[in-house]
Amino acid sequence: MKAPVSRVPGKTRSGGKPINFDRLAPFYRTMERFTAGGKLQRCRLAFLEEIAVPRNVLLAGEGHGRFLPECVRRFPDAQIVVVDSSQRMLEIARRTVDSPRVEFVRADLLEWQTPLAQFDLIVTNFFLDCFREGELARVVEKLGQFATPAANWLLADFEIAPAGPARWRSRLIVALLYRFFGIVIGLKANSLVPPDGDLQTAGFSLHRRESHEWGLLKSEWWRRHSTNKPNGNHGHGG
Repeated sequence: MKAPVSRVPGKTRSGGKPINFDRLAPFYRTMERFTAGGKLQRCRLAFLEEIAVPRNVLLAGEGHGRFLPECVRRFPDAQIVVVDSSQRMLEIARRTVDSPRVEFVRADLLEWQTPLAQFDLIVTNFFLDCFREGELARVVEKLGQFATPAANWLLADFEIAPAGPARWRSRLIVALLYRFFGIVIGLKANSLVPPDGDLQTAGFSLHRRESHEWGLLKSEWWRRHSTNKPNGNHGHGG
């Protein structure tokens, strides 16, 4: 879970308690290391070495910048834009790299203005889980507008295991995470909303998928082919 966008600084879209990931920013990396070790990072990097080299990369909700240095290393000639609503998270992420090819933007993703169809790689690691159903659809639609007709989309996130004890375990862990982030930073989402339908509507098809940690974590690689039309209904790729 990562800093969600906020339309009005210090407020949520629906009012109430402010959403503020700045409060957790100084401790976020230590908290991840203590609670998950390297599991989340392995999830982030699952397909990084396999995808085609992009020219322009958008990291949405990158937070404290665990993925960014690996992205810079893997794609030494790419231009990378990091967008996050948390100023303190961006400051921490900026310390992880020293490259003129990386631009850091503090912005509300839904109101951020940038040329459309320019990014051939979109990355959303532990970010889409911050949104409720209607919000998630708008976020995916906006990111889809930024993507080129043949873009790749990498995402890592939590999931609920399909059955058995693993399902109960993952449901408990995810519920505790939402409770924690709801109390500490005012996150309004309280359950996972699968983004698959929204990604398909944006013209993407699932190309590769890996499940980790007994069904608690997932890594996915989605692709948009030039023949896919945004707002269409597409099935999963193979």
